[in-house]
Amino acid sequence: MKALILCDGYGKKQSVSEGSSNALISLKEGFAVIDKLLLELATVGLREAVLLTSVSFSSLQDALGSERKGVKLSYEQTTRTFKNIASALGKMDDDVLVIDCGIVTDINLKKMIMKFSHTTAPVLIYAATGAESHGTTNRVSGALFDWESRAVYGGIFCVRKGYDFGQFVLGDELEEVLPLLEDLGQLDVYEEANFWGTFYTEDGKKRILAEFHNKTAKPWGYEKVQIITELYLLKELYIREGYQSSYHYHKNKDETMLIVRGAGYIEFDDRREYFEVGDTIHIKPYEKHTIVASTDTVLYEASTPFLEDTTRVKDFYPVR
Repeated sequence: MKALILCDGYGKKQSVSEGSSNALISLKEGFAVIDKLLLELATVGLREAVLLTSVSFSSLQDALGSERKGVKLSYEQTTRTFKNIASALGKMDDDVLVIDCGIVTDINLKKMIMKFSHTTAPVLIYAATGAESHGTTNRVSGALFDWESRAVYGGIFCVRKGYDFGQFVLGDELEEVLPLLEDLGQLDVYEEANFWGTFYTEDGKKRILAEFHNKTAKPWGYEKVQIITELYLLKELYIREGYQSSYHYHKNKDETMLIVRGAGYIEFDDRREYFEVGDTIHIKPYEKHTIVASTDTVLYEASTPFLEDTTRVKDFYPVR
């Protein structure tokens, strides 16, 4: 599978960063939207991506080059229209994961790709459940989903190799074809309830930047520093289903994990401790461990306040 990344504004409607690529919006210092996407692509084993852009073609090439985070990059200098996206898909000799840089989400791409490998539909779209529909997502979300489910079209979809989007003669926006695919029985849906935000409104942009104020993306999910004082540190960790943290230890930090969502286990040198919602697990200094998520897992880590006290013994992913 390869990736097609839509870097610019949304059809006729540009993002609030009009005049520059959504891909280059900084989520935090030294970490832009495109860095998060490429980290996630590399983690699931996607090694080639085409970036479709016009307004920031040179800026993207200068910033990213031909490879970043282990992903080989090529560029299509063209506007984001349905015709141009269909043309780019037609040139790709593999199944394609299409990602809109105007959307930021904590989706589990591994689970979505796995569902795509088992569906008979040529197109599988991501629906963000529990998210609020804004602006350009309203029309397609209203056409595809029961509003009571609070699901919105999430800006990510998979397309089967050789599928001809060009058979549809529609307007400028790709999303206009999705309800038609649903009517034709050629569309399947992958639903997930995690963070989802859009750069297509000012409120959406503020929400995303607030989310990443204290958030660090990891190959396995993220961690957020909630509170740090001279006496204690509180973090929120999200570990995607089927992922695990590095095998590591802390020289000084003494920590206790409280499981608030999901299930899995912590692997130590000499034992394995399983957990589910409501469990607590104590980890002492110098205890080597890795946290493994059997389902999407959120936990709170309460510890002594040593923020940079981590020694990695083994990483399970090629980039971080």
